[in-house]
Order: sequence, then C-alpha cells, then structure tokens
Amino acid sequence: MHIVKIMKIVYNCFLVFLLVAMQKLYGALSNRLEKEEANFMNFMPSNSLLYPLDFQQNWQASEPIPVTIHYDVPSYGHKDLLMALESYNDLENYQKESEENKRRIIEEQNRLEDILWNKIQLIKMKDKMFHQSKHLRTYKDKI
Repeated sequence: MHIVKIMKIVYNCFLVFLLVAMQKLYGALSNRLEKEEANFMNFMPSNSLLYPLDFQQNWQASEPIPVTIHYDVPSYGHKDLLMALESYNDLENYQKESEENKRRIIEEQNRLEDILWNKIQLIKMKDKMFHQSKHLRTYKDKI
C-alpha cells in the first residue's frame, strides 16, 4: 500500500516537472521568435536604395567574393591509362597478327600458284609426249 502511494507521488512530481519544462521551452521559443535574428525579412535582400548598408546583415551588404580554383585534374585515371595502354598493345598485336596473316595468305597463294603451274607444265609435257609417241602414229596409220 505504501508502494502505491510512493508511486503516485513520484508520478505527480514527474508531471509537475514535465509541465515546468514545457513552459520553459515554450517561453524560450516565443522569446526567440520576438528577436530580430528570427525575423523573416533578414533572409531577404534589401530592395530599398535608401536603406543604409549599416543596418543590413553582412551577407546582405557584401559583394560576392570571386573564387578562383587552380587545380590540375588528369583527363584519365590510372585505370583508364592502363586500359588505353592495353588497348594500344592489343591494337599493336592485332596489327602484327594481321600482317602475319596477310603474309601467310600471300605465301599460301604463291605456293598454290606454283603447284598449279607445275601441274600445268606436267600436263603440257605429258600431252606433248603423248602426241610425239609412236603409239599414236601407229594407231593413226592403222585407221
């Protein structure tokens, strides 16, 4: 029974503390809104030419300061450079391989032309030998 009474007293103290804290918070907020720094017009630039610059905030009265930034940015990073070198190396290898392939194709064409030329010469020689042979003449004589 005593525990219940103690709990009610603690609960009431907590509510009073909460109400006091809320009242102080509300007072601080309302007091802050009344101050000049929370005025909405402070966030707008002054349009009046007669308004002296002394009464304006610093950010309203000052001219913008030009900022120049000097820095060197590489056009490509290390990875892009490596990829470019690899592609250049691949292109170089491709050109070498294509030249080698062209050379092989030309060699193969020349080899086939030589073989064909030799066969043609052999056929001509056989035909000539066949025409010069006596067998053909004798055969013609018999007919």
